[in-house]
Amino acid sequence: MKRNYWFGSIITILSLIFVLTFEHEPDDPDARVIVEWNELIISTASEVDRFQTLHGNRAVPLMHLAVHDALNAIVPVYEQYALKEFHPEAHPVAAASQAAHDVMAAIFPGHSGSAAELHQKWMDRVPENSAREEGVRVGRISAQAILEDRENSGYDSSGEFIPGNDPGEYRITPPFDEPIGAGWPDTEPLSMTSPDQFRPGPPPALNSETYARDFDEVKRLGRKNSEERTDDQTHAGYWFAEYPTVSFPDFARSYVMENDVHPWRAARLFALLAIDNFDGLISVFDAKYEYTFWRPYTAIRNADRDGNPATQPDPNWEPEMTTAPHPDYPAALSTLCAGGAEILKDFFGTSDFRYMRKAGSVPEGTPAARSYDSIGEAVEDCENSRIYNGYHFRTGLDVGSEMGRERAKHLLKNHLTRQPDTDYPELTSGESESTDWFSYLRLGAVEYAHVGDAGEPFPAGANPANYFSDEEAPRYLKISEEDGWEPVPDADGNIAFTALHVWVHRNNPDGVFAPFNPTID
Repeated sequence: MKRNYWFGSIITILSLIFVLTFEHEPDDPDARVIVEWNELIISTASEVDRFQTLHGNRAVPLMHLAVHDALNAIVPVYEQYALKEFHPEAHPVAAASQAAHDVMAAIFPGHSGSAAELHQKWMDRVPENSAREEGVRVGRISAQAILEDRENSGYDSSGEFIPGNDPGEYRITPPFDEPIGAGWPDTEPLSMTSPDQFRPGPPPALNSETYARDFDEVKRLGRKNSEERTDDQTHAGYWFAEYPTVSFPDFARSYVMENDVHPWRAARLFALLAIDNFDGLISVFDAKYEYTFWRPYTAIRNADRDGNPATQPDPNWEPEMTTAPHPDYPAALSTLCAGGAEILKDFFGTSDFRYMRKAGSVPEGTPAARSYDSIGEAVEDCENSRIYNGYHFRTGLDVGSEMGRERAKHLLKNHLTRQPDTDYPELTSGESESTDWFSYLRLGAVEYAHVGDAGEPFPAGANPANYFSDEEAPRYLKISEEDGWEPVPDADGNIAFTALHVWVHRNNPDGVFAPFNPTID
């Protein structure tokens, strides 16, 4: 029968000290459960729709929000999104995996087998006890909360688009017959107030100098097999063709595993990246179908109709890569690159971190990897890549980048924010050889320590002030020394500080204020 962990540093203010306990010996490392679920949901969505609809783009943020909410229901480090509850008894691995499984199985029922397999892998590592059962329950209600929150969000709207034939109006480019994303502006965003919250002004007038400059740049550098484009520029055009929807999570997975990122922090990172991607698509396609501006493919072939004497037509012009079937302005890739970069800058606390990964979209015989010393350099190449492959005009890229930055800043300011006076759960006393201590940590009690002045010790029988009461109505905790407050003398016999030990999540048969709990070894 003993007090579990005593934190006895003498400080100069009233402090709350959490007593954390282990129930069993842990054996699983870090945030791998979150990383593996991210990998599975990304690969599944890629297989189902190649992220060409909002079905796959929606699945990723919903799964990660369910995981994020489940973890923060156990230890509330960050603001929750859909599930606003507190369940400190739950096992984090069970909660995270159950939440991910239930969302993925609901959205991709045809892939429930792979979801069940991964879920079982993680549940096999969780001991059979009440914490496991509570974790399963928390995971389920977290998944249910986000799925119910997003019912009837309009993500599957087909929209309506009628191509125009006037100069500047978007026409579907070959080999496609139908546009992508016409109904996406009908979708309720996850973090924005409305799809048009960050809608920019219109594209440049066709008779403007800006349009003529943009026209000339993409005509020269985006032409198929252009001799003015360097090999590195061509490589960038293909390398960045792999959307941030896939590339940023891929980078995040590697970083999280290589750097032992805390699970709560990793869960938030993946959720923010996915939210930004989803809302970025809604935002940029709202503007695309508001302005329906033509692509370089159409513009260069029909320059004799644009009314600008500085542009010359080329009826045989072809872009380096096949143009996607949606309007030019603003550019989707640049808005997603810039938005995701803001999320990563927030995570790292700086833009000066090494961004390196391999892409599967490069031509055969060229390097799969590119490396940047800062995310800003990567975003610049990302934007330029759409010039090099002949997809976009410069202004649409610049505007898309600015939209992305503003949207991501809004997301970071208003959602999944750090809770005041909270920290990641960690072992502050006791011993464990495990690196996966967070999975097995339990909040057992709270220790209040109030420092006394050795020269003016607390009067006998007096209780320290309750600093958690209304400041305008000061009062004292109505607890006697015998019931809980424990004077702790210094070497000279003066009261150095008084302590109150409160068992909050472990029932104590000797009473909630008893300093010892016989039920904990």
